[in-house]
Amino acid sequence: MRFNFLGLSVDFTSSEAVLLETVGRAYADWRDETRGAARIEIQLTLGEVEAGAEDIQVKGSRLTLRGDDGAGEAEAATGKAWAVVAPRLLEDPAALAARVTDTLLLFLLSRSERTPLHAAGIMLGDTAVALAGPSGSGKSTLALAAMQRGLPILSDDTLYIQLRPSLKVWGFRRPLHVFPKDAPRFTQGTRLRGGKLKAVAPLPLEAFAPVAERAVVVLLERGEILALTRLDAEATAAGLSRLEPGFDLMPQESALAARVLAAGGGWRLTLSRDPGAAIDFLRERLAAEA
Repeated sequence: MRFNFLGLSVDFTSSEAVLLETVGRAYADWRDETRGAARIEIQLTLGEVEAGAEDIQVKGSRLTLRGDDGAGEAEAATGKAWAVVAPRLLEDPAALAARVTDTLLLFLLSRSERTPLHAAGIMLGDTAVALAGPSGSGKSTLALAAMQRGLPILSDDTLYIQLRPSLKVWGFRRPLHVFPKDAPRFTQGTRLRGGKLKAVAPLPLEAFAPVAERAVVVLLERGEILALTRLDAEATAAGLSRLEPGFDLMPQESALAARVLAAGGGWRLTLSRDPGAAIDFLRERLAAEA
């Protein structure tokens, strides 16, 4: 079964037709009917998995995944991965993706010239606004506020930067994750993310923007009064280059992506306590500067 993720062909293979059907439901929005060699191949089988806490290890070009719901490996040098999937995931496509296949897939995509950047992404016209800051700086709540105002969303946490043959900023559609106190009524339960309990807010297909060819960087800081300050390229790149765990596995690629995005300078947004007001303020100010 073929898909196109972030502009790359990906084949999922399995001898179990029912497993491929579940994969098809998990990634229905990415189906692709093109022919030819795939850039990435992921082979899946059904089987019992040893009980144990989820463990993900990256050593060089190889990722290994172990957990109650699946076990597998991905090798960046070949663009191939395999996994054994617990049969109970056949009835839960979202869990199959979140607990097994997304980990393998995104590892291989990020090593196929799609460098992950720790930032939320919202669209203003045809420009991606990369909202960057450490965990807890307000990226997800700003993305949620933007979505509620009808703005297309690339992601609430991770953007994928393609530099060749030209700049593209990709999003990977997944639910937004916000602190329960900030959650709207339409959230679907909670989950641990980065060791913190978050409420899950679905991102509808019509609210998702898959890619942008222009970008502006906005670095976030907490404060009391909304303010937007112009930054030069050096300060912008420095803010983007503060790599947290999980985003520090490809330091050279990350540094290059940060320099390219920051080449024209950027902005520092001081947030108040109202994320909706911050989005309105940002739209007005950036429109005035355009």
